[in-house]
Amino acid sequence: MNFRSFKAQETNPSSNRLVGFATIAEVKTHKIDASSPIGELAQEAAAVIREGGVVCLPCAGRYRLFADLFNNDAVMRLMQAKSRIKAAPALVFIENASDLDTVAEEIPELARKIASELWPQPVTIRAKPSSELPQKVLKQLGGKKVRLGLRTPAGGLAQEVLKAVGSPLLVSSANRQKKAGDSSSAQVTKTFGRHIDLFINSGDLSPEAASTIVNIENEAVVIERHGAVDEATIENCARS
Repeated sequence: MNFRSFKAQETNPSSNRLVGFATIAEVKTHKIDASSPIGELAQEAAAVIREGGVVCLPCAGRYRLFADLFNNDAVMRLMQAKSRIKAAPALVFIENASDLDTVAEEIPELARKIASELWPQPVTIRAKPSSELPQKVLKQLGGKKVRLGLRTPAGGLAQEVLKAVGSPLLVSSANRQKKAGDSSSAQVTKTFGRHIDLFINSGDLSPEAASTIVNIENEAVVIERHGAVDEATIENCARS
């Protein structure tokens, strides 16, 4: 499938309740509201991702780019769209703690415990990437020394897309390195319109608190970034 050849078609609002969609800078765009059919949207986004496309959709008050972690071409396209530095940590969404071993290895038991007990709360766990990842993908992400950030989305469209794809997803905020704009639909279109294949546009978003980033070093919890889940909650989980 050639995603750059997507063409918008008129839809029947009464049949699917989409606010509407159009082609903007060659990207198929669904404009949605609270009544839009999440299941249908998730299935469409998943189909694009499974075929190697890059999708942009709202997640926790920000727009994010999604691609199949196991598809080298898709990973490369996402990285190029972001002009992303390979040394920067890569965020990966998995469905639950039982999927940790599909993307990571040498996972400390304490990390497994935090994931099992606190997910899907916004806690990102740093981990060594699995040697089973495609070698070209691993190289794109920065090599064996890079650390992945692993998380489970807390409901909504992102979670439905993840389930529909049935495979871990590489995720990145829809902005350039260290620049704002990932909550503005207009800015996302301007910056990434020609780099993505499907944009699910929910208008301007109200950013939510960032996830708390946790690393395990020498069997101890290290908070690398304070965020939505407070340090006490994580420490209590680790000690229980």
